[in-house]
Amino acid sequence: MKLLDPRTWFNREEKSSSAGFVVSGGQVGQPVWTKRDFGQLSEEAFIRNAIGFRCVSMTAQCVASIPWILSDGKGKDVDEHPMLDLLHKPAPGHTKAWLLESLATYWQLAGNSYLEAVGPSRRKAPPRELWSLRPDRMKVIAGQNGLPQAYRYEAGGKHKDWQVDPVTGFCEVLHVRRFHPTDDWYGLSLVEPAAYAVDRHNEAGAHNMAVLQNGATPSGAMVFKPVKGADGMYQSAPEDVIKEAEKRMLDRYTGSRNAGRPMTLGGNVDWVSFGMTMEQLQLTESKLDAARDICAAFGVPIELLLPGQSTYNNKREAKLGYYEDTVLPLFNDLTDHLNGWLSPQFQEDLYLKPNLDEIEALSLRREQRQEQTTKLWDSGLISRDEGREAMQFEPQPDMPQRKVDGSVLSSLVKAAQDEPAMYLPLFTYLKSVGLIGDQSFENWLLDAPDMVGDAEDAVAALTDQSGNEDEQE
Repeated sequence: MKLLDPRTWFNREEKSSSAGFVVSGGQVGQPVWTKRDFGQLSEEAFIRNAIGFRCVSMTAQCVASIPWILSDGKGKDVDEHPMLDLLHKPAPGHTKAWLLESLATYWQLAGNSYLEAVGPSRRKAPPRELWSLRPDRMKVIAGQNGLPQAYRYEAGGKHKDWQVDPVTGFCEVLHVRRFHPTDDWYGLSLVEPAAYAVDRHNEAGAHNMAVLQNGATPSGAMVFKPVKGADGMYQSAPEDVIKEAEKRMLDRYTGSRNAGRPMTLGGNVDWVSFGMTMEQLQLTESKLDAARDICAAFGVPIELLLPGQSTYNNKREAKLGYYEDTVLPLFNDLTDHLNGWLSPQFQEDLYLKPNLDEIEALSLRREQRQEQTTKLWDSGLISRDEGREAMQFEPQPDMPQRKVDGSVLSSLVKAAQDEPAMYLPLFTYLKSVGLIGDQSFENWLLDAPDMVGDAEDAVAALTDQSGNEDEQE
């Protein structure tokens, strides 16, 4: 019945997907358990794996280092505001870097990040604190129409629920999740597509460690050859002799302490090596290949992690691509969620955006944009204000005409009369001092002879003006 649907209480029924009821099914009001083991994923790919740890940490730290710009609805930057104060000090003893780094780390390892807003009378005042919650302790309680009914936090045998407003969809907990093609409630962890590569990398490291502990020697077998007895029959070594020999061999010839120690065999005993060499196994190349796959899954160029993989220029370009393809998309995703969840709580038209000019890795892109904009302005294809807008500067008010240097203008005019290739420098100078408008170089070139004549007149006028000033003095 519609009377039981809270979305119709205020005469503004919201539309929802027809598949939502199918998604919720019999899960309405019940916690939906995640299928993955967050602890195991973190242990294998983050705590025990150097490549995975560096990929996740570097991305999280890069995201946390990007500064925000707070703007109002008219696009004007706001330098001071309680929302900025909250983000820069989200909780006692914590900073903006901690907040963003924890959100980015959980987002990569679990595919989900949760942020709790804390404060008195939450529906009437903005939050005073922001806390990042562990995703392995959070559960989504399914609601109708494929939307969450609540979020549950469980720890130490206790739990805390945060209800989701059925009308507005607002909740005191913000859920940021990565897209998952087969899960309706939780995001996809980046560790899952990297799992096979992580296992290969860990196994290669464990094997190398075992080889090093045994003096880099391959494994083998101690063979007790049958001994001919007094009755002429061949007899095998007794079981207790074999076990005692095995015990002594493990004590005296295995481990890094006994590496390189010569082996002494007595009687009719032989050592048969059946292990392959390092060259045969190519473990180094296999480990490097696994590292490449891990970096690919986490979106980190391997040139930024392993030494000797690239030159300085290649590393600079790799860092630029890393920011544009991995860091900024994650930062923008977190920022968009904060704009839709945190900004309305201050009851003002505010939005956050990244301060791209403060990112050193994007300097190459800024240099390229500046060079292209300058060429377009020099050729007259764009106006001054269009060029400033392309460089993310505010429009500049009309400025008085620059003082013309007669000697410079005279030299350029004479050079243009002798060599047509000097028309472009003359055009650029005339435009810079305001003697010509926002016309293109091609259009100006059609009237170049007349324009050169006008420039000659300007030189003559400047000469006469200079002479009059000298006479007055």
